[in-house]
Amino acid sequence: MPERLIPDYTEQPAYLGPIAVIVALAIVCGGAALLYLQLASPEEKRALLSLFQNAPVAKKAEPLSRFGKVYASLDVTTMPVTFEQKSEAARLLDQLQREPCDREAIEPLAKLMVDSGYPREGARSAMSFGERCGHNDDLLELAYAALTRLADYSGALGVSEEMVKLSPARPRYRFLRGTAYERLKNYKAALSDFISTLQLFSDLSNVAATEFYRISRMYDAVGRPCDAITPLEMFLSYDVAKRQTPQISQLISEYATKGNCRASYATGSDRVVVGTSNIVDVTINGAKGRMIVDTGASMVSMTPAFAARARILPDESNPITFQVVGGTVQSAPGNAQLMEIGNVRAANVPVAINMGNAAAYGPQVDGLLGMTFLARFNITLAGGALELKPRTLN
Repeated sequence: MPERLIPDYTEQPAYLGPIAVIVALAIVCGGAALLYLQLASPEEKRALLSLFQNAPVAKKAEPLSRFGKVYASLDVTTMPVTFEQKSEAARLLDQLQREPCDREAIEPLAKLMVDSGYPREGARSAMSFGERCGHNDDLLELAYAALTRLADYSGALGVSEEMVKLSPARPRYRFLRGTAYERLKNYKAALSDFISTLQLFSDLSNVAATEFYRISRMYDAVGRPCDAITPLEMFLSYDVAKRQTPQISQLISEYATKGNCRASYATGSDRVVVGTSNIVDVTINGAKGRMIVDTGASMVSMTPAFAARARILPDESNPITFQVVGGTVQSAPGNAQLMEIGNVRAANVPVAINMGNAAAYGPQVDGLLGMTFLARFNITLAGGALELKPRTLN
């Protein structure tokens, strides 16, 4: 019989052995696990269950946005696809993809981001667009509101800086910047901005009490409660009969007590001769000068030369902006320790020192006698004379 080259038994495939081992192990492990669960305490069972429940689940990768370049130009991390699925968002993003400086697209898009719960992205889009294509009022207002909503007052301050650059004579922007400074507890800078807000109104007699009170609050915050009285007195001076309320009287009384300033705030009475163009002689810290009586000026203002003679140091780090014919001027705040007109005296009077124009008030005129002095008195200007009588601090 010829030798057989093929064995007379059927060979098993090589992989069946390992599979059999794995199946056996699985049966053994499963049985062991079942036995463990039967014998385990309730606490051990809960611990084992929580292990499986807390196991990380692989997240599906977000599909790539087709507006990546638009987001990059707006300095925004790609928004969720759910945002792009909004037809309005997709339309606006598509517009900006085609025309990167389309203002009619960026404003509604930034607002849609804010309204959809992404205020920081909305603010960043507005500001980045403005840096590339030019800022405007609407975008800056939107960014400021979004950042203050997030209590990001440093960011809001940066936005308000751009506002002031865009419209230096607009009172609202000084107010918004002052508010950001106040939130950041920079009360000196807030004070200058709130004073500038007041200066930029054309008619102080029509300004609301809140604008005066903000200044009072900042004077008090920087430790000058006696100066905090003056803005309130200024507000009253335009219509004492109607504006004198128990609340304002109480505030004035509290500031007067806090600063111990009743004895020096305003003293003496006099009737002084007023020259041509309402010019009167004044003495400030012993230095003699000539000023124009101006009840429309909220502050006593003076030239740099007179301030130097009166030994008044200007705080140039916190300038005040004044509205004048033809534009605005910058002044530095200062403080006159003592102002005298005839027999009338007032201590610690806030003043503004003109920065740049040595002859801002006319030849041989040293400044304006404004309301930071005049509001401390009941005044009558008539018949070539100025009559002053001190107001009572309640």
